[in-house]
Amino acid sequence: MKDYKQQAEMIYKRKSVREFSGNPAEIFENGYNLMELFGVKPLVDSIKVKVVTLKKDKINNKRSNYCIAFYSEEKPMYLENTGFIGQQIDLALQSKGLGTCWWGMKKPKRAYKNIEGLQCVITMTTGHPLKDEARVYPDGFERKAVKDILLNETQPDRFIEAVRIAPSAVNLQPWLIEKIDGKYNFYIRKPKSIMEKMVSNMRHIDMGIALAHFFVLAKAGGAEPHFEFEGKDIEQGKFVASVTG
Repeated sequence: MKDYKQQAEMIYKRKSVREFSGNPAEIFENGYNLMELFGVKPLVDSIKVKVVTLKKDKINNKRSNYCIAFYSEEKPMYLENTGFIGQQIDLALQSKGLGTCWWGMKKPKRAYKNIEGLQCVITMTTGHPLKDEARVYPDGFERKAVKDILLNETQPDRFIEAVRIAPSAVNLQPWLIEKIDGKYNFYIRKPKSIMEKMVSNMRHIDMGIALAHFFVLAKAGGAEPHFEFEGKDIEQGKFVASVTG
């Protein structure tokens, strides 16, 4: 059974790791299916995905011995789905003492850019960290204030806080949240800077990462969150998903 409580604890401790020891890790050497091993749930069941562990020679990875590559068919919500899956793996690996770091600009060598007709969306370096990389909550997180991600009279709670401290590309934190009668509506903030426009795809992956934090925390508390993907855009941003349960 998946240990959601252990992974939920990592929401407040995880840190992107960029220096690795180079020591071999059994979990990768034995070729485990990480989605099956950790009981990872997709955000959208109908999107075909594949998660593959690549050795460094297949991706020109000088950071670590291993890199996780996320492949997907390109359907609506495939970027959010990739982030949702990847962040569950991120939390699971870090809960086992391994380090991870989303690597938005690094893609595998040509022979591995496409697997079973699926395109590589993003990669994640991983392995044994060179040193202890755990954060101290809350001072270890440089994030926007709660008021900057909330809409209307939404009151902050532990789920909103878990989203607030989620990792994002260039720490742009593109999420906006409103809570109405127990339903959480998520929007992706309209891009305003050149940087935000440059990492457009990453911002959608980041929304999936944020939703994964919400999901893991809810499951750790015994809830069964339900996602809906039909909603209205607002002036400040584009609708992504609603969560209840």
